[in-house]
Amino acid sequence: MRFQLVFLTLFVAQSAWAEIKVYAVIDQNRITLNETVSLKVTAEESNDFPKLDISAIKEFTVISGPGQSSSFQWVNGKMSSSKTLSWTLIPNRHGSLTIPVLTVEVDGKLIETEPIILTVLQSGSRSAAGSGGQSSQKNPQVPLIFLIAEPDKEEIFQGEQVTVHYKLYTRVNLRRYAVESKPQGVGFWQEELYAPKQPTLRETSIDGVRYRIATLYKVALFPTTYGDLTLEPMILNCTIEIPSRNRQFSLFDNFFSDPFFSRTKQQIVRSDELTFRVKPVPEVGKSADFTGAVGEFRLTSSVDTTSVVANQALAFTVELSGTGNLGLFQLPEPEFPGGLEVFSPKTSMDKDPFRDEISGKRSWEYILIPRWEGKIILPSVELVYLEPKTGKWLTTETDPIPVLVTPAVSAITESSGLTKEEIALLSQDIRYIRQEPVRIRSISNRIVPRAFWLMNLLAVAMFFAPNVVELVQSSRVERRGTIRVRGTLRRAKKVLLKVEDDDYEKVEQTIYSYFSDRMGLPGVGLDGRILEKKLQDVVDQSTLKELLALLEICGMGRFAPSAADDATASELAYRAADLLRGIEGQL
Repeated sequence: MRFQLVFLTLFVAQSAWAEIKVYAVIDQNRITLNETVSLKVTAEESNDFPKLDISAIKEFTVISGPGQSSSFQWVNGKMSSSKTLSWTLIPNRHGSLTIPVLTVEVDGKLIETEPIILTVLQSGSRSAAGSGGQSSQKNPQVPLIFLIAEPDKEEIFQGEQVTVHYKLYTRVNLRRYAVESKPQGVGFWQEELYAPKQPTLRETSIDGVRYRIATLYKVALFPTTYGDLTLEPMILNCTIEIPSRNRQFSLFDNFFSDPFFSRTKQQIVRSDELTFRVKPVPEVGKSADFTGAVGEFRLTSSVDTTSVVANQALAFTVELSGTGNLGLFQLPEPEFPGGLEVFSPKTSMDKDPFRDEISGKRSWEYILIPRWEGKIILPSVELVYLEPKTGKWLTTETDPIPVLVTPAVSAITESSGLTKEEIALLSQDIRYIRQEPVRIRSISNRIVPRAFWLMNLLAVAMFFAPNVVELVQSSRVERRGTIRVRGTLRRAKKVLLKVEDDDYEKVEQTIYSYFSDRMGLPGVGLDGRILEKKLQDVVDQSTLKELLALLEICGMGRFAPSAADDATASELAYRAADLLRGIEGQL
């Protein structure tokens, strides 16, 4: 015990007397574009771990970190210690790159590190590391694995869709992969397209070298501005198998394989950066009613009935079908005739998930209540759009729809909110003329006649009758909405309880569809960030946190099932059903 106290005293004393040193180092200063570099910031003779902000490092992407490590040494009766933070970085470009001066806080002091310069070579500029692993002796420049971004076009109009396929080429077996960074670009609206969870393989030959290809990711881009726009690379962290020297690689091996005679290696793979030339929409012929629609579209409209009784509701639906930026614009508001009470439309969208172009149907359902009898004409709805293939302005419009409004039997009898006794009383507003002589009596000092009270009651009832009718109709519309909401939760639970073990995408889509229908949110572009913003003041924080975490696991499971927190999609589906049931009670 005494020895321990002496040891501790010496350590504390030496820590107090020793000068704190801080330095930053990297594990290599010459790498290729697809290689990572380890950055370590070490504080010697410090009581605490160093604190620093590495956001100043602009020419690298952080793959992981910070990790913590400590070391203690006792040499010649002298104690020394160090505390280290480490990050894994990948360069954003080739050339001479700099890790700038970093300001580090240790034990209340601010100390600056020295800048670090390293050289980043083009992929394939050197063998082995530059090509993504060990290469053959016969052709050391041939990469073992690489990622290519293939856009379907490079020159587009503002608002026009461009589709990018990310294809992985490999000469070795891929044990697993994880998406470190999805492609991002300022000035784009992005929407992920369907890609199979288990990649479909095909064989090809590049310069006489045989590869297997798998499409891992597809994304639709819609530029929201014009000019030269850049899409950042996609970055994968792959675990590849390097065959032993006595085992030859075979194209008949599985894509995801685990042979006995092999070793594994972590490999960062990245696509190239893409640049698109985005043209503004033509000004010649551009209509003032243009709302941003670019694609090929068709409008139709319909009603659930062409004959309706006054003060009864009917549904007027406008449907837009086609291909293009369906979720990025609004229809002009229809100009309904007078005498109609119009409720805000319910919107919905159905997309074809299996096409490389965003296509499907979008609908607006208006609840209308005609207050006057007669013939009304529901208006034509018109959409001006740009057809990108020809660069021409086109118009699609619906036909006007005539609706016959028949008079109600009575404004009162149409209202189900009144009793039979009240209706009978109110129907006495016109009384028959009495023909026999009327004897006039004085009412002074007598009870007021019953007829006087009836006439006053009639006047009051007739005054409030329109409000009663409106209240009843609004109640009907509200009940319709309530029934529709309950159906939304029931449909979501029905889908979730039938999810298979690997169908992470269905779980994710069902959750988003529920909130889209339940809260009237746009189906296109709905993600965790939007949900968090919409729900943060409505749902308790623990439930919201669990929901966002579940969506994140589903997203991971779509691209790397092994990384999905060891939870199957069916397990996540049951959790999602319980979450939605609890959230429904809070909405």
